[in-house]
Amino acid sequence: MKQKTIIQRVLKGFVVAVIATIVGSSLWILILSDTDYLSTIGNAYEQKKLGAILAAGALLNIIAFFIFIKQKKDYEARGLMIAVFIVAIFGMIQKFG
Repeated sequence: MKQKTIIQRVLKGFVVAVIATIVGSSLWILILSDTDYLSTIGNAYEQKKLGAILAAGALLNIIAFFIFIKQKKDYEARGLMIAVFIVAIFGMIQKFG
Protein backbone atom coordinates (compact mmCIF):
# COMPACT_ATOMS: atom_id res chain seq x y z
CA MET A 1 0.00 0.00 0.00
CA LYS A 2 1.23 3.47 -0.79
CA GLN A 3 2.62 5.56 2.06
CA LYS A 4 0.33 8.48 1.16
CA THR A 5 -2.75 6.27 1.36
CA ILE A 6 -1.74 4.94 4.77
CA ILE A 7 -1.20 8.46 6.11
CA GLN A 8 -4.58 9.55 4.76
CA ARG A 9 -6.31 6.60 6.43
CA VAL A 10 -4.61 7.25 9.77
CA LEU A 11 -5.50 10.92 9.48
CA LYS A 12 -9.13 9.98 8.80
CA GLY A 13 -9.23 8.01 12.06
CA PHE A 14 -7.59 10.89 13.89
CA VAL A 15 -10.18 13.37 12.59
CA VAL A 16 -13.04 11.03 13.50
CA ALA A 17 -11.66 10.79 17.04
CA VAL A 18 -11.30 14.55 17.40
CA ILE A 19 -14.86 15.11 16.19
CA ALA A 20 -16.22 12.35 18.46
CA THR A 21 -14.37 13.83 21.45
CA ILE A 22 -15.73 17.31 20.74
CA VAL A 23 -19.28 16.01 20.31
CA GLY A 24 -19.05 13.83 23.43
CA SER A 25 -17.60 16.63 25.54
CA SER A 26 -20.22 19.07 24.29
CA LEU A 27 -23.02 16.64 25.12
CA TRP A 28 -21.49 16.05 28.55
CA ILE A 29 -21.39 19.79 29.23
CA LEU A 30 -24.86 20.51 27.86
CA ILE A 31 -26.50 17.68 29.82
CA LEU A 32 -24.69 17.97 33.14
CA SER A 33 -23.84 21.66 33.47
CA ASP A 34 -26.06 24.33 35.01
CA THR A 35 -24.17 27.21 33.38
CA ASP A 36 -23.66 28.10 29.73
CA TYR A 37 -21.21 26.27 27.52
CA LEU A 38 -18.29 28.73 27.48
CA SER A 39 -18.53 29.45 31.21
CA THR A 40 -18.38 25.75 31.93
CA ILE A 41 -15.26 25.33 29.79
CA GLY A 42 -13.60 28.35 31.44
CA ASN A 43 -14.45 27.14 34.93
CA ALA A 44 -13.27 23.62 34.12
CA TYR A 45 -9.96 24.96 32.83
CA GLU A 46 -9.44 27.11 35.93
CA GLN A 47 -10.30 24.21 38.24
CA LYS A 48 -8.08 21.83 36.23
CA LYS A 49 -11.03 19.62 35.29
CA LEU A 50 -11.02 20.18 31.54
CA GLY A 51 -9.08 16.95 31.04
CA ALA A 52 -11.81 15.02 32.84
CA ILE A 53 -14.48 16.51 30.58
CA LEU A 54 -12.44 15.62 27.50
CA ALA A 55 -11.89 12.11 28.82
CA ALA A 56 -15.62 11.67 29.34
CA GLY A 57 -16.25 13.00 25.85
CA ALA A 58 -13.69 10.61 24.42
CA LEU A 59 -15.87 7.68 25.46
CA LEU A 60 -17.64 8.01 22.11
CA ASN A 61 -14.38 6.91 20.53
CA ILE A 62 -15.02 3.40 21.82
CA ILE A 63 -17.93 3.09 19.41
CA ALA A 64 -15.89 4.43 16.50
CA PHE A 65 -12.99 2.14 17.38
CA PHE A 66 -15.11 -1.01 17.29
CA ILE A 67 -16.74 0.09 14.03
CA PHE A 68 -13.30 0.53 12.46
CA ILE A 69 -12.15 -2.85 13.77
CA LYS A 70 -15.29 -4.64 12.57
CA GLN A 71 -14.87 -3.12 9.10
CA LYS A 72 -11.19 -4.15 9.13
CA LYS A 73 -10.03 -0.52 8.89
CA ASP A 74 -6.94 -0.98 11.01
CA TYR A 75 -5.19 2.22 9.94
CA GLU A 76 -8.23 4.32 10.83
CA ALA A 77 -8.33 2.60 14.22
CA ARG A 78 -4.65 3.50 14.68
CA GLY A 79 -5.36 7.16 13.96
CA LEU A 80 -8.21 7.08 16.45
CA MET A 81 -5.94 5.62 19.12
CA ILE A 82 -3.31 8.28 18.45
CA ALA A 83 -5.93 10.96 19.08
CA VAL A 84 -7.07 9.21 22.27
CA PHE A 85 -3.49 9.16 23.56
CA ILE A 86 -3.06 12.85 22.75
CA VAL A 87 -6.26 13.67 24.66
CA ALA A 88 -5.01 11.60 27.60
CA ILE A 89 -1.62 13.34 27.60
CA PHE A 90 -3.33 16.75 27.38
CA GLY A 91 -5.52 15.78 30.33
CA MET A 92 -2.52 14.77 32.42
CA ILE A 93 -0.61 17.93 31.54
CA GLN A 94 -3.64 20.09 32.29
CA LYS A 95 -4.26 18.31 35.59
CA PHE A 96 -0.70 18.13 36.91
CA GLY A 97 1.08 20.85 34.95
